[in-house]
Amino acid sequence: MKLKIIYWAAVFAAFPCLASEQELLITTDFVLKAGASESRILTINKPAHMEQLVMIGFNPVKALSVDCVLRLYTASDVLLATYNCAERQIYDLKQLQLVAGLLKAQIEVSNNNFSAATTSFSVINRFKFIAPAR
Repeated sequence: MKLKIIYWAAVFAAFPCLASEQELLITTDFVLKAGASESRILTINKPAHMEQLVMIGFNPVKALSVDCVLRLYTASDVLLATYNCAERQIYDLKQLQLVAGLLKAQIEVSNNNFSAATTSFSVINRFKFIAPAR
């Protein structure tokens, strides 16, 4: 019985923390010829009731010799930062306050794999938002 009470207390204590953050995953698929590059613009919609972007993460690209850069912009096209997205990485941000509900990201990839005519791969971008405790 005591263990059951501790379990439910932990669940209820954790619930406000879970409700105050949200991750957004954006997967971008590419098929590139050897030596080719491609650039795309991603629109990132801030989840409702979330005020700050606190983390950007990238799952690794499972392709040989692929370079990947992500540039993060405000809705008014002000460059915030540039990230290497070719490797598994997580960037913690200094509580980026969002004025508008949109951010833009430019993702640029280059296929430097000359062992095949074309290479297909996906880049998974993770954006973590929080609603500050009040």
